[in-house]
Amino acid sequence: MQQAILFVVTGPSGSGKGTIMRSIVNNCPEIVKIATYTTRAPRTNEEDGFDYNFITPACFLEKVSSTQIVEYEQVYQDHYYGSPSFDPNTGPDRLMELDYKGMFKYQAIANRLVSIFIAPPSLDEMVERITKRSTEANLTNRINNAVEQMQYARDYDYIIVNVEMERACAEAVAIVCAERARRDRAQRMSVIEAMCRLRT
Repeated sequence: MQQAILFVVTGPSGSGKGTIMRSIVNNCPEIVKIATYTTRAPRTNEEDGFDYNFITPACFLEKVSSTQIVEYEQVYQDHYYGSPSFDPNTGPDRLMELDYKGMFKYQAIANRLVSIFIAPPSLDEMVERITKRSTEANLTNRINNAVEQMQYARDYDYIIVNVEMERACAEAVAIVCAERARRDRAQRMSVIEAMCRLRT
């Protein structure tokens, strides 16, 4: 049986991780995106159930108490963000957005976890991207969180600096394909060995 891979994507607000994750899903067959939970309102380009599960604070805390949400925090000191309970070692390959704390928690329980950090090209560019979102608030908290997140980038398997979105998406898709090929190497080698035995 194929070993499931959990692909974790982390990046500060304004890094483009949402677009990059959508590109992975569109280009990598049979990967399942796990939608995490948030209590903030959806932005105009976000899809409920794909980008996030958008729920009320009361519903969020109820899911925490019933262990449907296994790790969470108030990332920008306003809205809650949390990830659902699931077994990362069974089923299909999965893709999930987490911060570094969540990545470390799932790293401890996943047999095969591949982590990708998405960074903006500069803090100035990140601030510009954030301020273009008319509904965004707490800019100072978001910048502080970005710096905190980037201090842990060295702990990730891959780092993508999103200077140009198309290239960043292509890099992310290439990482997923390469890690799947690495995982499937033994299975593919057995096919080659069987072909060789037929010639002996």
